[in-house]
Amino acid sequence: MVWCWPIPARRSTKKTWAAYAEDEWHILDSLALTAGTRYEHNDVFGGHLSPRAYMVWDVSDEWTLKGGVTTGYKAPSLSQLHNGISGVTAQGTVNTVGNPDLKPEESISYETGLYYENNAGLNANITGFYTEYKNKIVSYSIDDNTNSYTNSGKARTDGVEFASTFPLWSDVLTLSLNYTYTQSKQKDGDNKGAPLSYTPKHMANARLNWQATEDMNAWLSARYRGKAPRFTENYDNLSAVQKAVYDDKGANLKAWTVLDMGMSYKLTKDLTLNTAVNNVLDKDFSEVKLYQVGRNSTYAGDYYQTAQSTTGYVNPGRNYWVSLNYQF
Repeated sequence: MVWCWPIPARRSTKKTWAAYAEDEWHILDSLALTAGTRYEHNDVFGGHLSPRAYMVWDVSDEWTLKGGVTTGYKAPSLSQLHNGISGVTAQGTVNTVGNPDLKPEESISYETGLYYENNAGLNANITGFYTEYKNKIVSYSIDDNTNSYTNSGKARTDGVEFASTFPLWSDVLTLSLNYTYTQSKQKDGDNKGAPLSYTPKHMANARLNWQATEDMNAWLSARYRGKAPRFTENYDNLSAVQKAVYDDKGANLKAWTVLDMGMSYKLTKDLTLNTAVNNVLDKDFSEVKLYQVGRNSTYAGDYYQTAQSTTGYVNPGRNYWVSLNYQF
């Protein structure tokens, strides 16, 4: 017989308050500047000021140029700072422990975009973005049974996004497209050169919208996600079982595409019925394989990172969604 005694929980508290101010100035009739700042204070790290500025220039009736700079600040959460176990997987095999030595994460982001819109229903935009991080908070594996958090040091994320909506041969039939290219890299630390996040480099969406009647709308969409990093650590820093996954499955999760469809119908002036079928072709993301090294094991698949982390989410097969929306 095994006797177990409960361990008294330790109470942790953190007080945070913030204030925000913003204003807009019209330098010219066609040129507006928005500037603001946020002050955040908590009893662990003290106060921090995060300013931002954004400018909009209406070049003509159809063209608009936008751009801005934003600073960011993110203090570690209580669970991330907790000096002990802060989480356990459903199987009870992997613990997450906090790190009381974490520092706040800081960032500065730059963005510029060109927008176009005409009276024929065509609108399009292209936006470039770049973010520099300092002390980025990331998760990592201490061993096959323990995860924690650390500051990665300096890192960057950059990319470009394109979006457009336009009518086809009739105003009742429109097509919307968007594409995003994103890359990220840790610039120093133990995982220098490794990706910062699990975001795919290439993501795209297409949606065909049909306004069948004044009360009924139907749509068909496609979602594409390109290859995504399986790990954000360099190979030498992976645990033994993670290396086994890497050696078998490679550095990336596979790309995938799914189709969704749905419709909405206005039952009354205020009541709308919405329905959708997601993953219409029932693409299977659930196939996984068991990897075991010594006493440690995990599951992983082509579209599934590992069962040890929060990125171990499996996309569902075909599923159905129904809702009623009442406006008053």
